[in-house]
Amino acid sequence: MQISLVCNKFQNGGGIERYTIDLVNGFYTYNKKNHKINVYATNFDQTIKEYGLITPKKINLSFIPKKLRHFFLSYQTNKQKTLNDKLISLIFTKADIIICGGNHLGYINALGKRPSYLSRLKIHNEKSCFNQADLIIAHSKLMKDEISKFYHIDQNKIEIIYPPVDTNKFLITTEQNREYIRAKYGFKSNEIIYLFPSTGHTRKGFSILRSYFSQTTLPIRLVVVGTPVTEEPHISSLGYCTNMVELYQMADYTIMASLYEPFGLVGIESILCGTPIVFANNIGCLEVLQHQFGFTFNRDEKTHLNQVIHQSVEYALQKKYRITNPLSCLKYNPSIEQHIQDLIHRIERYCG
Repeated sequence: MQISLVCNKFQNGGGIERYTIDLVNGFYTYNKKNHKINVYATNFDQTIKEYGLITPKKINLSFIPKKLRHFFLSYQTNKQKTLNDKLISLIFTKADIIICGGNHLGYINALGKRPSYLSRLKIHNEKSCFNQADLIIAHSKLMKDEISKFYHIDQNKIEIIYPPVDTNKFLITTEQNREYIRAKYGFKSNEIIYLFPSTGHTRKGFSILRSYFSQTTLPIRLVVVGTPVTEEPHISSLGYCTNMVELYQMADYTIMASLYEPFGLVGIESILCGTPIVFANNIGCLEVLQHQFGFTFNRDEKTHLNQVIHQSVEYALQKKYRITNPLSCLKYNPSIEQHIQDLIHRIERYCG
């Protein structure tokens, strides 16, 4: 059996790109570093080290309009694969296994939108891919429930495997180093930093946070990492950053007010760096958290966010808020090695 991955682009980037690279590293290590896996994609960054761990299978779709490329990628991938290939798709293409970190029906339902013509095409394609797959991997119970409810897929066909984090990379640091990082970015030692990692500010709830932080008199600062925003007295914008580990370590809290967040891996990454979270109570990753991981709030109640912010400020001023044993806050093992073992077990069970 040849495990093969299907993705849009093989490169460094956001959640799906990083997850693809994690899987490549994980499968390569699992195979005792002597067996490359196929990766079907439209583009490959040959400068990243993981490129040497794969057999690239480039699908040229440069002549296809962007909004239609998933359909053609699906067709070309299945046309080129061998009988021995077990296709694992990280996007919505027809494959043996679909790994699902989000779905369009769940998204538009959360936004209260009616599906447009393009949305209906996406939904039709997603349902078709779900129906054809032997196995669907959902990254949260929330995601499993949405796939079952909105797409009418048998829950017995859906397995939950929570997404991994590089536990050798996201680590606690010393207070001395935290102060050094803060000074490097020009932040004062007496202000409480709330880190907001986001490239989709509307969905991530930036408007709610901007409204609060722009009016506050508390010694707090919202630090936005990702899509740049206009800076204000209590709001800083760092733009796109690749050094997320030290930003998590520097922050006092990581905050998200997402309208729709099927999992929210930034919460796990933050906790592994010893930084508690302040999250809206609809975010998917909360289902795997326990003990003193931080605070939650109802994004639809303005007074609730205010109460939680004040409480988190009090904890920070009392110096009793840092997480010293991150794994005790998690109900699962987030390591890449465990994730790969769980995937292999499911693949053998459903597709072996």
